[in-house]
This record gives sequence, C-alpha cells and structure tokens, in this order.
Amino acid sequence: MKRFILASVIVVWLLPSLSRGAQRSFITADASPYTRFELGPTFLQDGEITKFTGFPNGNNISYDVGFAFDAAIGYAFNKWVSVEGEFGWNGATMNHVQGIQESDTLLYNAPFLANVVLQYPIKRTRLIPYLGGGVGGSVSVFDTDLFSNGAVSIVGSDAQVVFAYQAFAGLRVEINEQMSAGIGYKYFATSDPTFSFDSAFGGPNLDLGISGARTHMVLFSFNLRF
Repeated sequence: MKRFILASVIVVWLLPSLSRGAQRSFITADASPYTRFELGPTFLQDGEITKFTGFPNGNNISYDVGFAFDAAIGYAFNKWVSVEGEFGWNGATMNHVQGIQESDTLLYNAPFLANVVLQYPIKRTRLIPYLGGGVGGSVSVFDTDLFSNGAVSIVGSDAQVVFAYQAFAGLRVEINEQMSAGIGYKYFATSDPTFSFDSAFGGPNLDLGISGARTHMVLFSFNLRF
C-alpha cells in the first residue's frame, strides 16, 4: 500500500511537467493563427426531386456550372496540423428538371463547418501539399421565379438547415513567411433538404424535397498567417 501511495504521488507530481512537455512537442514555434479565402467554379452532380406535394417523385435535375467562395479562420499548431472554422457560399442554377417548367431556379448553400487540415511542407521548396475534411451544417436555399409541373406552381424561396460535410486537397506555394497562394479540389455534400411554400389558394403548404448537394469545386486560395 505504501508503494502504491508513493507511486501515485510521483505520478501526480509528474503530470504537469509531462503535460507541458507534450504541449511543447505538439505546439511548436511555427504555431500561429491564420485566415484563408477561396473562390472558384462549382460542378453540382445531377440530382432528383424526392418530394413534390401530391405528385410522383424521381424527376431528374441537372445544373449549370456554379460558383463558390468561402473563408476560414484557423490555428496552426505546428507545420503539419491545423484546425479551422469555415463559412461560405456555393450554388448553381438548375439547367433542366424532368417534367417541370422552371425559370431562374437556383439551389445554393451557405455552409458553416469545422475542419482539420494536414499539410507537409516540402523541404528546400516553397511547395505545401495539404488535405483535410470537415463536418457541420449548411443553410440550403431553394429560390425560383417559377417551378411548375402544370398543376402545382411554386414561386419564391425557402431555406432549411441541413447536415453538411466536405473533403479537400491541394497545393499551396509560399509567397513569403506570412502569405501563400494555391489551388485545390473540394467535395462538398449535404443531406436532403425539404422546402415548404404557401399555397396560392389558401390550402395546405406545398412541400418540395430535392436530393442534397453533391458538389465538386476547383478553388483558388490565399492564406495569411498572423
């Protein structure tokens, strides 16, 4: 029992120094906060209507090339690992909806995500390949001047908060010790949203469900360390 008590006292006494040592090894002199900005084209995968009040589902949806931009505030613990909070906007107009007459119909998302980023600066170069991923949510918005199947028409916009996640990878080039620029690929996806619109004749609301965004992006980025 005495040996156990003595060992416990030694462990408790060593814990603060062990914790400080682990912190020093993980959070290095390279640690710093940073901000990041990205923009570029988006390519939404074809989707489908999952719900349309009173009518069959499954109508295919195709999209035009869209646009995205986002910003992040993060903290790099060392040369290799950082965490960040990201927010932004991405979306595209609908090019064609099977069996539907539509005009100026847009699906867009305003994501808010927590990311983990891994990078590996290549020695004796200015190149920094990176990859990462994130989870969070997104405000998914459906906006239309006209969306009609000949019997039911929807006009206006509605929004729903949905689950969202992403994965990304790319390459940055150091401009100097504080700034870098690069290009990368990002895959962004959400769960399926359902939108609700008021009936034109005072009846029950019209519900429209579509498959969630499955978006491929090519983004140009600028990073600034503080």
